[in-house]
Amino acid sequence: MSSNQRLIVIVGLVVVAAIGFVVLKGTDDSDRLPLATDTTATTTPAPAETTPADGGATETTPTRPRATAKPAGARIIVRGLEPVGGVKRLTFRKGDTIRFTVVSDQPEEIHFHGYDVAQDVSPGRPVRFSVPAEIEGIFEVELEHSGTQIASITVEP
Repeated sequence: MSSNQRLIVIVGLVVVAAIGFVVLKGTDDSDRLPLATDTTATTTPAPAETTPADGGATETTPTRPRATAKPAGARIIVRGLEPVGGVKRLTFRKGDTIRFTVVSDQPEEIHFHGYDVAQDVSPGRPVRFSVPAEIEGIFEVELEHSGTQIASITVEP
């Protein structure tokens, strides 16, 4: 067997092993997705555009800041009506979008106080919150019926 054939066989075995690992690993959401604790969004200024002015000089016209990749948001997992890992502390800037997802093993109402947004969560049906950060302060997210706090959302200026 030539060295090229051996290389092809080795690469094929590595690919088969990787596929087998992914298939056998399973789909437990708590293992696949990291728990975010801070989703402060940032923006990067876009380069300024230049335009020729009278006399051949260059004039700089600023452009809008270009947003970096939007954070996917925090994932809050609730088991037995308690947040896994404790109360999540999330920070956003005013003007950003507050994004987080709640997954629960029991049905419950998730209430985002201050912004007064509520959604029902149940096993296999996570809820996603996407709310403009318009009010500064610190706000609770709780399991409404059990009164358990699962997150603390801070909106900074």
